[in-house]
Amino acid sequence: MRAYQFIGGVLALVLGSASAIAQTADPAAGTTQTAPSDPAAAPHQATAEGANASQEAQVVDDKKWKFYTLGYVWLATAKGKTDVIGPLQPVDLDLSLGDVIDGFKFIFMGAAEARKDRFVILGDLSFVHLDANQGIGIRDPDFLEAELDSRTAEITLLGGYRVINESNGTLDLLAGGRMNFFKTTLQLEGPNRSAEGSVQEDWLDPLIAARAKFPIGSGKWGLSLYGDVGGVIFGSDITWQGLATVDYQISRKMNVGVGWRHWKVNYDHGDFLYDVRQTGPIIAFRSQL
Repeated sequence: MRAYQFIGGVLALVLGSASAIAQTADPAAGTTQTAPSDPAAAPHQATAEGANASQEAQVVDDKKWKFYTLGYVWLATAKGKTDVIGPLQPVDLDLSLGDVIDGFKFIFMGAAEARKDRFVILGDLSFVHLDANQGIGIRDPDFLEAELDSRTAEITLLGGYRVINESNGTLDLLAGGRMNFFKTTLQLEGPNRSAEGSVQEDWLDPLIAARAKFPIGSGKWGLSLYGDVGGVIFGSDITWQGLATVDYQISRKMNVGVGWRHWKVNYDHGDFLYDVRQTGPIIAFRSQL
């Protein structure tokens, strides 16, 4: 149906143009069309010329590479289960936001973007060192206390194409991968026995992703949506995330976004199990270089 509509539109445009040309230079009419001499038409003509010049400048600008940096803070709770000590049962994780903040040792989160015309490259890097002794559920009754030391890093690289690039919204389709680095140590203490295990795992998840942006009204507000899904083929059994922010344009080259992010990872390999979902508010600052 879209093909027929496109062909019909092209035919209408061609026929309309031909009719206009015929009316402009019809020998039988015996008249010659001239430019309007009405002074009132001059401002409108100047406005149209200015708009055309602006559009041409935008086209030229889109042919150049543009670079952006993104700094963000994500305050997420964590729920799920993890298994580090093979012979023992997994421990349950139910870390509140307070537990996570109390356990922070080090955190870094940042992203970058490069775009030329409709081609888009996205990169993301995060590293979190967490040492928690609250919010850990112990299934084995021989143990009463637990301490989890976790170092996690994710490096994501995506490339794609802007399939929709309109003033009322954009849509990017992307594909790539995420490299995951996990080093986790778990200590369990009880009245009569103790146990400790440490696992280091690195794996790659293939990803497909989509990103959309929409203006809100005619001012400086906007809405950004992002989602990806990966693993399955190799790497994680499944991993996916969704992100939504409301954005405000602070200046010509900077905006701030506030929203919510949800991330799920299920990776099971050997003695290591990491089946955790994280969710919480996010704030991000995006700058054009």
